[in-house]
Amino acid sequence: MGILLLTGVLIANLYNVQIVRFDDYQTRSNENRIKLVPIPPSRGIIYDRNGTPLALNRTIYQLEMMPEKVDNVQQTLDALRDVVDLTDDDIAGFKRSAPAPIVLPRFR
Repeated sequence: MGILLLTGVLIANLYNVQIVRFDDYQTRSNENRIKLVPIPPSRGIIYDRNGTPLALNRTIYQLEMMPEKVDNVQQTLDALRDVVDLTDDDIAGFKRSAPAPIVLPRFR
C-alpha cells in the first residue's frame, strides 16, 4: 500500500513539473542559458605626461554558441555571418571543432 502511495505521489509530481509548470521551467532554463556578463576592466585609462591617452578601455563582445542547443547550426552561422563578419574559413573551423561549444571571434 505504501509503495502505491509513493508511486502516486511521484507520478503527481512528475505531472506537475512536466505538464503544469513546463512554461515556468522553460523560461528559467532560457534565463540561465542567455546571459550578459559584464567584465569590468582591470585598469583605468593610461595617459602620457601631456595628457594624451596611451591605453583606453574598449567594450568587446564574445559570442558563444552551443551546437546542441541550436536546431540548425549552419543556418545560425549563415545568419551571423554578416553581423560578426564571419569568413568561410571561420565557419569551416567551427564545424571541425563541434560538438564543443563554438566561440566566435571577438567583434566590436
